[in-house]
Amino acid sequence: MKVRVTDIKDEALHIRTSMVPEWLENIPELLSGNGDLSVNSNIDIDLQVTKVLRQVSILGKVSLSVTALCSRCLESVELVLCPEVRLLLLPDDKLNGKERDIVNETYSGDEVDLGDYIRELVAIAIPYKVVCDKNCRGLCSSCGLNLNEMDCFCAEGRVDSRFAVLRDLKV
Repeated sequence: MKVRVTDIKDEALHIRTSMVPEWLENIPELLSGNGDLSVNSNIDIDLQVTKVLRQVSILGKVSLSVTALCSRCLESVELVLCPEVRLLLLPDDKLNGKERDIVNETYSGDEVDLGDYIRELVAIAIPYKVVCDKNCRGLCSSCGLNLNEMDCFCAEGRVDSRFAVLRDLKV
């Protein structure tokens, strides 16, 4: 997804596009192929690109829908991700010998490639742990029963062997 700096006139350049899920192919969470996370929709991108002198400002949002597994009960959860795009780019020659870093985003030549930045933004928006509900009880560690659906009685008769000695202790 490239934008030519010379195409940005006095009024903002409005970019509205939709990319197919395969466009996010370099995100490791989506490449794992284990089915924990998948993209359900196209990636909708809506951006306003402005230029003041040679400084390029990009504001907007990205939206997509993903399905992930709850980290407690392993049920499918659909999430809508809408990360905001806020990017300020300086021409490469404006750094005056400073190293590129997270504060100094740059572009070189007449083109700005937004693809990698937007992919990175989507990757950051993916939650590390997905939970179907804040009160999700998860799975029983003994029998694997989903404790949100019904109670199991595995824990009632089980005693942790490390603490069995304490049962005979009289206080």
